[in-house]
Amino acid sequence: MKRLPRIWLLVVSLAAALPLPAREEILPLTESRTISITVPDGFSYKAGVNSKGGLGATLIDEKARVSLQVSFDADGEGEFEDARARRERLFEEFKNYVEGSTQKGMQFVELAPKVGKGTICVFTDEKLLGKPVSEYPEGEYLHLTIGVKSWPGVVATFTLFSNDLKSPQHEAVMKVLRESLHEKPVPLL
Repeated sequence: MKRLPRIWLLVVSLAAALPLPAREEILPLTESRTISITVPDGFSYKAGVNSKGGLGATLIDEKARVSLQVSFDADGEGEFEDARARRERLFEEFKNYVEGSTQKGMQFVELAPKVGKGTICVFTDEKLLGKPVSEYPEGEYLHLTIGVKSWPGVVATFTLFSNDLKSPQHEAVMKVLRESLHEKPVPLL
């Protein structure tokens, strides 16, 4: 799968990452609301404002060629608590990947996150299937996992590029999406 065209540009440039231990990063939504993201071992983390004025975050493991991009939007009406709304958003934003995938359709799976609700879909790039990773063109990945995760007031849309759905790095990012990517209560003063 080719990388998505940058829907949003991060304020912070992505630099080559040194392997880092797992750690928690806090992304402020507002003065009283923050998002907690556990960054797995070996991943770099960058966050910033997207071109629409919303927040975004990126986790990258350069060595394993795994990349997660997340954008956050307000969901004041709770629209994305409904599975159908999450699926419709995924269809509208990512339908152009169906034709080049081995799946030839969107097969939605519920994410079952610790906090909130989520839906994912996986695409496998038909033209890369069976080729050694060393022959993949720059910036292309065998697998693209797309998803929407929501909790009261917030919806996160994400893309996860990887070459092995069973690699420890891919599994670590899926764990982040299920167990970590959520709002962290801010203490009252």
